[in-house]
Amino acid sequence: MGAPFFNSDNDRMTMPLILFDLDGTLVDSAPDLCASLNRLREANHMQPLPFSVLREYAGSGARGLLKVGFGIDDQNPRFPELKELFLNDYQNHCAEKVHCFDGVPQLLDKLEQLDWQWGVVTNKFSCFTDPILEKLGLADRASVVVSGDETGKLKPNPDNLLVALRKMNAKADQTPYVGDDIRDSKAAAALGMPFAAATWGYLRTDFPIDQWQTSLIAKHPQELLDWLDSLQNP
Repeated sequence: MGAPFFNSDNDRMTMPLILFDLDGTLVDSAPDLCASLNRLREANHMQPLPFSVLREYAGSGARGLLKVGFGIDDQNPRFPELKELFLNDYQNHCAEKVHCFDGVPQLLDKLEQLDWQWGVVTNKFSCFTDPILEKLGLADRASVVVSGDETGKLKPNPDNLLVALRKMNAKADQTPYVGDDIRDSKAAAALGMPFAAATWGYLRTDFPIDQWQTSLIAKHPQELLDWLDSLQNP
């Protein structure tokens, strides 16, 4: 499994690379996101919503959380103000209860032992991504981190994935991507990247996973190791 891909562009052997989404894939940020939404509801004299109701929207950003929390979309006149208040609160609390999903630390340890490089491509803006990675001790371990504000074009647009590939001089068809959202699947498919769906994340009931384009539907992070082995040794 440790054998590297061959990069014909520069005629040298390179370490293989795997890219991950952040929220719902590597880290469980739902506790902090949902707490911010409920603080905003309480400030508007509304009762907090149960975590079980909010969790699946944790990967959908302010738009998804405000929709479930306030019943509004980005066309509503109140949306800009509520979005700003929500993001300001979240920025102050984004690294409080966030943690890696079970099995993720062991997965990253094993990847590094096998000479895989790994990186993060997320729709989350860097003002949230960076504190979270620092808090969890991942910032110095990731070979590349591309946040949503790198290009301003969010998944399913593939541009930020392209940025990561170019920074690492990596080929799309040789670089697996792992995510927990149909937008991750669409972005990977646009570039021909092998894609694995992380079912431990924030799967939305309105986007059934059988509608995604996937090479693997993984129930636990450790399943990715056999998948990577199969990609390298078909």
